[in-house]
Order: sequence, then structure tokens, then C-alpha cells
Amino acid sequence: MAFGDIYRLRYEEVLLWLGKKVPPIDEVDELVEMWLTGFLNEPNETTHYAFETELVRKRDRSKEAVTAVPTKTQKQLELEKAARYVIQQSAWYCDFASQEAEIQALKDAGMKKVIRVEQDDDRTCDLCRNLHGKVYEIGKIPPLEHLRCRRTFRPYERIGVI
Repeated sequence: MAFGDIYRLRYEEVLLWLGKKVPPIDEVDELVEMWLTGFLNEPNETTHYAFETELVRKRDRSKEAVTAVPTKTQKQLELEKAARYVIQQSAWYCDFASQEAEIQALKDAGMKKVIRVEQDDDRTCDLCRNLHGKVYEIGKIPPLEHLRCRRTFRPYERIGVI
């Protein structure tokens, strides 16, 4: 599944960036499987949806919408709308997978504190801009503040601040 691949790649990327050894593939696969089980079936803290349940709900709603409209053009519009929903939701959950893997890799690398880093561009919202540079204990990192958030974390000790 794509979410597992994203999680695995981001997890390994962060460990390598930290100069840490990546565990054997079977250990990483076990971690990914354990994470995926909860991730897809429990409500996300930002969306409040369980991915698989919401995907089924959107599928069923789309099927109802397509059968309820009389013309071929209206059916095509409903199908396009349904596809946009699925693509959008999948993109959000790819972000969640990447962020969860990043945090897990920082934990596994023994980091005690992390510093929040924001993108510095016109797409960064004021809320996130104000949280740039905030330090968190590794076990107390809050969920994403909003969808499509581009925050990332770096080891607090790594940048010369202890």
C-alpha cells in the first residue's frame, strides 16, 4: 500500500539524515505494518476520520449521487467530484504518513527534543509561521494544525541548542 511505502521511505530518510543506521528491512516492515493497522482504522486527530471508513462512505455517497442524476453529463460531473474527494483525502493521508514516520525516526534515533521548522514562503499560514522554532519534547508533539501543513521537525540538539 502506498501509505506504507511513504512511511518506510520517510522513516529511512530521516534516520540516514541523522547519521543513524537503518534497521534491517524486516524490522522496518514490522514497524510499518503495526503503524498502518492503527493509522488507517482509527480517526485521525486532524481530520477526525478513519481513512478506510471515510473512503467507503465517500464511495457509497458517490454511487448514490451518480444513480440519482438523470443525464450522462451530470453523472460524469458526479464521478469527477468523487475522484477529486478521493485524491484529496489520499494526499492528506500521505502527508500524515510522512509526518508520523519522521517523528518515529526521531524517537528511534534517541532524540529527546525537536524544533519545529516551517517553510518560509507565501503559502505558510500565520498560525504555522508563529509556531516556527517552537521546541517540543519528542513525546508531546501536537497533531497537525491543519490539512496540507508542511511543518517538519529537526533535532533540537543538532542545531547547537541544548
